[in-house]
Amino acid sequence: MDQNLHIIGIAGLSRSGKDTLADMFIIDNYFGVSVGDITREYAKVRHANDPHPINRANLTETSNWLRETRGPDVLMKISIEKYIEAIKTKKYKGLVCWSIRAPIEADFILSNGGQLIWIDVTDEVRYKRAMSDLRLGEPHLSFDEFIAQENTQFKPIPGIPENIQMNLPYVKSKATKHIENNSDDVNEFITRAHKLIEQI
Repeated sequence: MDQNLHIIGIAGLSRSGKDTLADMFIIDNYFGVSVGDITREYAKVRHANDPHPINRANLTETSNWLRETRGPDVLMKISIEKYIEAIKTKKYKGLVCWSIRAPIEADFILSNGGQLIWIDVTDEVRYKRAMSDLRLGEPHLSFDEFIAQENTQFKPIPGIPENIQMNLPYVKSKATKHIENNSDDVNEFITRAHKLIEQI
């Protein structure tokens, strides 16, 4: 890989504010790729017969399937390909990838001299955000169902190498920066995020 690539990874549980933070990096002239969006597009096709194709369970299954069938670092490869194509026509400060969920993705970023940011948010705050703004294809869940679906990201699936599966505790443990986002006032988060970006 190009040694001059400046790569930022953003991780956190669902509805923690990853998109908001990534948008701020993009405004600061980083090229952005959502690993989650890549997975969602595949899930919509793979689970087309499900009334909720991008529920948490389907996204987890699709993400693991992609890594198993196309290589453990498939989502990072797609992100890098998009970045290489983009810099043919415009100069960027670097690449920001968000929704980092697998050990191999975290390790890829860090082994290439990048920064990995984890966004801390309580389960209650995330649930409130998720249910008040459901994406197309997402079901309404009780709090217990929300947590139970999410817990599939914490448990390795037998028969699939652990380094290619979602493992958010591992990703969190590798974070080089942390930022909290529990406030209902998005401007508070934006202020903290500006300070973080200045440090990077």
